[in-house]
Amino acid sequence: MKTAILRVSNDILLGKKLDNISQYLLKNCLEIGEIISSVNVCENHPEHIIKAINDIDADFLLIVGENISSRNFTIKKSISNYFNINFAPSKLAENTVKEYYQKSNIPVLFDSENEYYLPETAQLLPVTISPLQGFSITNKIKHIIFIPGELDVAKYLFTNYIADIIKAKLTTKYKTTTIKTFGISEKDIYSILGDLIKNKYKILFLTYPNNLEVSIVIRYNANLDMSIINDIIVKVYERLNKYIYAEEEVTISNRAVDLLNIGNRKLSIAETMTGGNISTTLIKQNQKVSNVLAESIVCVDDASLVNRLRVSQSIINQYGRVSVEVAYEMAAGLLESSKSDIVLTTCGDIDFEDNDKVGKLCFIAVGDTDGIHVYKNVLYGNREQVIDSLTQTAFYYLIKNIKQNDLFFDKTTV
Repeated sequence: MKTAILRVSNDILLGKKLDNISQYLLKNCLEIGEIISSVNVCENHPEHIIKAINDIDADFLLIVGENISSRNFTIKKSISNYFNINFAPSKLAENTVKEYYQKSNIPVLFDSENEYYLPETAQLLPVTISPLQGFSITNKIKHIIFIPGELDVAKYLFTNYIADIIKAKLTTKYKTTTIKTFGISEKDIYSILGDLIKNKYKILFLTYPNNLEVSIVIRYNANLDMSIINDIIVKVYERLNKYIYAEEEVTISNRAVDLLNIGNRKLSIAETMTGGNISTTLIKQNQKVSNVLAESIVCVDDASLVNRLRVSQSIINQYGRVSVEVAYEMAAGLLESSKSDIVLTTCGDIDFEDNDKVGKLCFIAVGDTDGIHVYKNVLYGNREQVIDSLTQTAFYYLIKNIKQNDLFFDKTTV
């Protein structure tokens, strides 16, 4: 079986949106043993959709649409035309959509009535968490699964239907191991693991980067002697230990929260350059963040540093507000005033231009009653990239501090 993804979206084609659904499918297909041969993007127009389906060299195609029913109507009708079959209302689809709205005690929205229509030989893949519906359709040449362009719906469809469909088609059963790293590039990973990647057991190494994070997915035959795969995994840890922060597919912020919960520790945060992005990330990605986050402060000017965090004005005047000394003072003041178990601060210039190509100097301080460590970083990119990179880096240092591991990165201990 050869599997591919076709993403039908004008916004993604024009770069207005990130394709997080295809990234999700890539990782999760690999985890059950199937490699995606290609990810393709086309315009939401009947001629372009049918041409793309014809041109893609794959017999199993995951077509990801949009998150608006009227736009998906065009895609589903184009799939119908590709198979040369009627496009008609489905009673099962209609009932599924109506049941969704009945649970919320609201009438069916006009746009959602488009979800009633399917290619006549398609099998509905009913979705109960959204009015957006998926389906599966096949002939002698291609098996197509349609997935609406909403991440939660894609996850629902994959978990409840798609994974089982793929597993049933696989002739060889595979297992996977995922290792999460931070601060090392894909190129360096492949260089360090070169001899392990070129192995005689057909063990496959694939990497999926997310800014400064990289997921290493190791796929192997389920019947392979476990002593062989364990030996390889041990060698991966020996070589990449200083970069590894998790042994499963988990975000760096979620791993930080896990460790805070395990240690029953409360965190306080003070941010300058990241402007609240660290706290926002924690709150967005963790439902019970209040269990671990005691306080969050965004310090924009010197008065906030002096009055709230007790940073000495003379220290700011002498060393500048972007310095090891100010980062340390921020952490010390926050630790004293918040009474938290651990503190995390970022110190950098919050005012900078996107077109400034010079590296952005910043400092991260992490500390508790045993001591405060200040770490120097120089980050490159536009404003959004720098803030995201600094946020990820802050979580990494927090994890390392909690685990009390030595750090590979350049550091200054105050």
